[in-house]
Amino acid sequence: MSINPNTSKRWSIKNDEIKIDVAEYGAELKKLESKKGVNYIWCSDPKYWSYCAPFLWPSVGTLKDKETYYEGKLYQVRQHGILRNQDFKMVDIKDDEITFENEYNEETLKEYPYKYKVVVNYKLDGKKLYTNVTIYNLNDKMMPFSFGGHPAFNCPIYEGEDFKDYRIVFEKEESFDSPHCSPKGLLDYSVIDARYRNLKELYLTKNMFFLDTIIDTNVKSQEVELLNKDNKGIRFTFKGFKTLALWTPFNDAPFICIEPWNGYNDLVDSDKDFVKKDGIIKLEAKGEYKATYVMEIIE
Repeated sequence: MSINPNTSKRWSIKNDEIKIDVAEYGAELKKLESKKGVNYIWCSDPKYWSYCAPFLWPSVGTLKDKETYYEGKLYQVRQHGILRNQDFKMVDIKDDEITFENEYNEETLKEYPYKYKVVVNYKLDGKKLYTNVTIYNLNDKMMPFSFGGHPAFNCPIYEGEDFKDYRIVFEKEESFDSPHCSPKGLLDYSVIDARYRNLKELYLTKNMFFLDTIIDTNVKSQEVELLNKDNKGIRFTFKGFKTLALWTPFNDAPFICIEPWNGYNDLVDSDKDFVKKDGIIKLEAKGEYKATYVMEIIE
């Protein structure tokens, strides 16, 4: 494991429209830059948040008391799982494509008792960045997990703008109740912090994040856009994900996280049995799970 994720070796690829930087630590996207020199990804300044776009696996969010039962045995687990804190190996690079791999080891087995391999592939196509993730179950038994992305987009993107100059435009109208998130990071649906009905555009303010994270656990849209007053920004497509979360620190942090998830935090009344969690993926022995999301620059 790297001592400091921000000093991990980085790799760059580019095409005629965009350039990306990716760190070996977590196979994490560190920069998405247009040919005009505009960067769309948060810089991981630890003053606000030390990540840029981590992968959440094998758990998403916080588990009750930071522990869970796998096959009847209790394990200590960290928020958002282990993958974002693993060193990956770069295994293939082309002008417009790069691939990283990570496999289980003695340390991961102490927290997640399953043998796995994860392959992360980034591919450029015009102004689009494809993030392709494949998870392999190397066991002779079912392997349970949640999976999510946590990309942080600069907000504002351009100089002279403010966070509140931006809005999120949904592909479809959304109606949902965002549950209360307890101080320990657990979801409580007996307390609804925000109700949204027929939501097509969400105009951003910092005040709306008093509740921590806005969570739609049954999102209809498979695409959203983060746009400024001139309709410039990012189109983010996340087909196959059932939950969408929006988060930014409740301070002056200049970014917004748009997070597609399969699975989410424990509920306040969780019995800590991992396979009983909502949205769990139960990957068959020797099976593979694929997920893709796409970022497209809108100029």
